[in-house]
Amino acid sequence: MCLQLPVLLLAALFFFSACNKKQGTDFDSHESKVPTVQGTKPTIKESEQLAAQIESELILFAQRIISGALPDSLSDNKKWSQFSNRFINSSEQSRNVKASVFEIRHEGNIVQTVARIEMKARLKNQNYFGLITKLKSSWSKNEDEQLKVLEIGDPEQTVLNESPVLWFSDETDRLTAKEPTFTEHLSRGLDFWLKRIESIHGIDAFINNGMALGDFDGDGRDDIYVCQPGGLPNRLFLHQADNTILEAPKKTGANYLDHTSSALFIDIDNDGDQDLTLATPSGIVLLENDKYQSFIERGILQTDEVDCHSLSATDFDMDGNLDLLITFALGSRSLDDDSSFRFDDARDGGSNQLFRGDGEWSFSEVTALCGLSEANDRHSLAASWHDYDLDGDPDLYIANDYGQNQLYRNDVRDGSRFFSEIANEIGIEDRGAGMSVSWADYNRDGLPDLYVGNMYSNAGKRITGLSGFMPKNKELTKHYRRFAKGNTLFKQEKNGGFSDSGSATTMGRWAWSSVFADLNNDGWEDLIVANGYISGPRPDDL
Repeated sequence: MCLQLPVLLLAALFFFSACNKKQGTDFDSHESKVPTVQGTKPTIKESEQLAAQIESELILFAQRIISGALPDSLSDNKKWSQFSNRFINSSEQSRNVKASVFEIRHEGNIVQTVARIEMKARLKNQNYFGLITKLKSSWSKNEDEQLKVLEIGDPEQTVLNESPVLWFSDETDRLTAKEPTFTEHLSRGLDFWLKRIESIHGIDAFINNGMALGDFDGDGRDDIYVCQPGGLPNRLFLHQADNTILEAPKKTGANYLDHTSSALFIDIDNDGDQDLTLATPSGIVLLENDKYQSFIERGILQTDEVDCHSLSATDFDMDGNLDLLITFALGSRSLDDDSSFRFDDARDGGSNQLFRGDGEWSFSEVTALCGLSEANDRHSLAASWHDYDLDGDPDLYIANDYGQNQLYRNDVRDGSRFFSEIANEIGIEDRGAGMSVSWADYNRDGLPDLYVGNMYSNAGKRITGLSGFMPKNKELTKHYRRFAKGNTLFKQEKNGGFSDSGSATTMGRWAWSSVFADLNNDGWEDLIVANGYISGPRPDDL
């Protein structure tokens, strides 16, 4: 992802908010210092400092709830009392709380907020219990610049989870116990290698490297291919019968040293085994799986750009050969002299390319021929093929950074395959910081639905929601608010259009990737979102 103006702004807001958090006072005292002056409208900076202090107070409140010491002012509140009682006798060491203010309004000396509180602990019966709820609160500022809580509202939109076991456990140490490459190489952070490898090799602090799953050795178990920055070898780890991993022998030819941003296991030659494609600065490397023993290079597809972010394959023309789509974020061309970068409608990205598989390891570049050149200048970070209209052929959705996403419907025109861009027409343009795409029938109505990963920022939602934020440019303000909103779940309607399913699935934090998956094997598609930001060696580093 290219860190341009809007993302840097949201990141700055996020970090500013976190760095200004201070330890709150005892909740029952109802008072803490605020920096604003009586009777004046707070600046954005003052408002953020105030939000940080209120978050600290709400954390104290959550700690009282989870410890069973409900504040006197809420002792008669049935909902909060019920939640507090659920945590009685929970392990003190297991308790964890988090509070986030995502909306703040100033009405004279009264401050209204909307926040989310998360609490989790291990109960006396050894079950794991978690609670996420939304609440409104109001606060006042007195002449001494003291903050006083006026009201804590009832919990709203509450989600409760209790389970005798954790859904996931960290198996890294057990799985890698036999593999020294993991502890000596992959367990070290990027900072370690940046100090040891020259940037000329293709390593960078903001480099992107993917991974791929596929059964290289034909034993019925998925193996892992890990892409690396330039100067570090790619790694192929084979899945063993005891569910550990071992690096494949060097003779397999998998340890490419070129910077590799993406990889994909696919059967290119239709012989029943998994071949491998790699996205490198020199092009898309095609590797044939030779009888499960090694990879043989079959050629390189020359691309017009180098910043590949996504490799995907399908048989779009239904001829029996797999085709390859490559998406690019940054482009090599410059903007025209009379234009400039627009965070809400960037048109200086790389040109995506579609290569048609012709068989016998031969491919033809058909991007323009198939209609995919329309608006092919955005920052494309992810792509997914899916027959959304159930007409028997794969359609294409592309998630773009800094602007609207695209849905290309696969049609037949004059006897040939041709793509028509219709995202705005059917309501899934989702203008934001598009990061990922996943399709599934989440409500089991027989129609494919769409989940698009973006980015979410509490600070961004607070600041862009203030009346003093860019008051003279409502259109631009609307776009900034969209960039802080988060992910979007689109439900397909019977008429072929899509509707936004609402706020329940938007908060994926600083999201990078998302996928539908039935996590608990109940037959319903769940969602899992990968999120986070650059971390340093400190455990509390953001």
